[in-house]
Amino acid sequence: MLSKGKNTVFSSISARSIIASLKNTLHKHFNAWLTRRIPQASQQQINHRNIFIIPTRFGAGLLIFMLLLFLLGTNYQNNVIILISYLLVSFFIVVLHHSFFNLSGLQFQATNSLQGFVDSPLYFPLVVSSKKVRFTISFSFDQATVKAEQALDHSADKNKPSNSKLSKTTLAQLEIGENKIRIPYRVCQRGQYPLGRVLIISEFGFGLFKAWTRLDFAQQVTAYPKPIANVWSDKQQSLAIEVAENNLESYQDSFQLGQDEFHQLQHYQFGEPLSRVAWKHVARGQGWLTKQYQQALSGELQLDFERLPTGTLEQRLSWLSYAIKDCSAKQIAFSLKLPNQVVEYDHSRQHTLKCLTALARY
Repeated sequence: MLSKGKNTVFSSISARSIIASLKNTLHKHFNAWLTRRIPQASQQQINHRNIFIIPTRFGAGLLIFMLLLFLLGTNYQNNVIILISYLLVSFFIVVLHHSFFNLSGLQFQATNSLQGFVDSPLYFPLVVSSKKVRFTISFSFDQATVKAEQALDHSADKNKPSNSKLSKTTLAQLEIGENKIRIPYRVCQRGQYPLGRVLIISEFGFGLFKAWTRLDFAQQVTAYPKPIANVWSDKQQSLAIEVAENNLESYQDSFQLGQDEFHQLQHYQFGEPLSRVAWKHVARGQGWLTKQYQQALSGELQLDFERLPTGTLEQRLSWLSYAIKDCSAKQIAFSLKLPNQVVEYDHSRQHTLKCLTALARY
């Protein structure tokens, strides 16, 4: 009995693996055919070469009903029933053309890639141009296959909850001219990889047909590690500082007020010296403002991968991602040291993006 039960379990598992491998193979062949049929480009236009139309369940039911009605009319030689079947067929063909022309002629322009943290929702901006009014068009990313491939490649993460339901943007009416839309996209995996194809679907025309296409806009996703806190204690911060002439207790203060460099303008407070008043702004009628200066502290903060506490690769990268995000929010200058790369000391926004991109590529 036990052997029979084990054989049943093993056979079910093997059947599932065979079905999954077949689906994966078919999907790869379909993507290869799509790449040849619809090449990737930042500018796309929908035409007869990249529109696919299939009947919906309701449309397939109506088609079967028309066939049965025609057979019934010819069997009993009832001209009224045959005429009704002909009218339904004519209506079916007219709706087919309306479904096609509802998508045909749309033009798309995409110029921005996506950047964000893992497990965070992003929005892909897309400009849609139309010469006439369109109806009931939805836009989404097909990320279910990506998640399935990740589940096969990373079996250790199979206990994580996954939501394969796709988020989409649906336009009830697309106006004439340029329309700016934002398509939701959820970052699932760290790294840099292609954005993928946008699934565009329309069921306009009594819901009988589904006209759809998949367009690749040649954009990339830069997925930064998910920020995780609970690591940068005072003791660990002191290990990350190479030079600390002022005995910094925290990396939260990288600058102090001084006379070295202009920092910002603030509203004048009673009692401040008049030498700091921005007299040009006062003369222009912009109010009383004072100039604030800053002086960099001598201690430099270095975020070193090797000096992090023991943990997995993804945990360490997530800790660094949190530290970089925190430093950027508080305008703290820092440097990043990875085993394969060193990003020099800076505090600009470009420096922050460079460090996060280095984590994504590592």
